[in-house]
Amino acid sequence: MKDHVDVAIVQFDPRPLDLAGNLEAMGAAVRAEAAGRPTDLVVFPELATTGYLPPDGGDDFRRRLAAAADTIPGRTTEALGRAARETGTHVIVGLAERGGGEELYNTLLLIGPDGETIGAHRKVHLWDQEPKYFDSGRRFDVLDTGLGRVGLSVCHDSRFPEATRRQVVAGAEILVCVFAYAPDPGVPEDILAHRAVTRAWESTAYYVLANRLGSEHGADFAGRSLVAGPSGQILTGDHGPRDPVVRARLHRRPLADARRVVDVARERRPDVYGDLSPTSPETSATSQQERP
Repeated sequence: MKDHVDVAIVQFDPRPLDLAGNLEAMGAAVRAEAAGRPTDLVVFPELATTGYLPPDGGDDFRRRLAAAADTIPGRTTEALGRAARETGTHVIVGLAERGGGEELYNTLLLIGPDGETIGAHRKVHLWDQEPKYFDSGRRFDVLDTGLGRVGLSVCHDSRFPEATRRQVVAGAEILVCVFAYAPDPGVPEDILAHRAVTRAWESTAYYVLANRLGSEHGADFAGRSLVAGPSGQILTGDHGPRDPVVRARLHRRPLADARRVVDVARERRPDVYGDLSPTSPETSATSQQERP
C-alpha cells in the first residue's frame, strides 16, 4: 500500500435508468473532487449508473433495466475512464452490467488513473428481489493497483465474512464495499458503521463503505458512508450522514503496525475449522461425543 491514500465517497443519488445523465454527473463529480483537494480514489455506490430496483418490477422493468445496463468495456468505462485519466484518480463505480448473452450483473468496476479498467466484481450474494433481475457472480478477487491491493464487494456480500476473509488471505489491504441501503424497521440506524468496523477489525484492513442518498420506489436511502481502519477506528467521524461527499485519508503505517500485532492471513487455523462447509450428521455426532 502507498504511504497514504485520499478517498472521496460520493453518496450519489442516481436518476432511475438514466445511464447517460448519471455518467455525466459522476464524471463532473470526479473532476470536482480532484480539483478541490488531493484525491487518489473516488467511490460511487451500488448501481450508480441506473438506480436500484422496485419491490416487484416484473418483466417490463427487467427489459428497461437491460436497456439501461452497460457492457465492460462500454459507455461507463469510456466516460469515467476519461474523467480518471484527466484527473489522475482511481474510480470505483457500481453499475448494471450486461453480459455476453442475456445475463445481467450487479457489478462493481475499478478504473485506474490511466483511464483503463483494472478489474470488476460481480455481486455474488443477491438480495431479496435481485435474483429476478441479476445473475450471480462467482469470484472474490484481489486487484493490484497503485494504491495497494484492493478487494471489491457489493452490499449483501458483506453479510458473509468468508468473502472478505478470502480477499485478505489473498493479500487485500483495502476492502471496498458499495451499498444501496435503505433502513429496515427494527435495525439500528448505525448498522453500516457496525458492519464496516467489524469487517475492518476482523480483517486487519481498511474498509471503505459507500452508500447512496435519495429516494426511489418508496425507499429512502440512508447515506452514512464511512471508512474504518485496521484497528476498528472510524476515520470519517467529521462528516454528517447525509453529506454529499465523505472523505478520509488511509495511511500505510497503521496498517503495517496492526498487522504486526495480528496477522489474520498467517494466524488463521483452517486445519481446525476447514472450509466451513456444513458437517455431515456423522461428523456432528462424533463432535458431540468428543465434547468434554
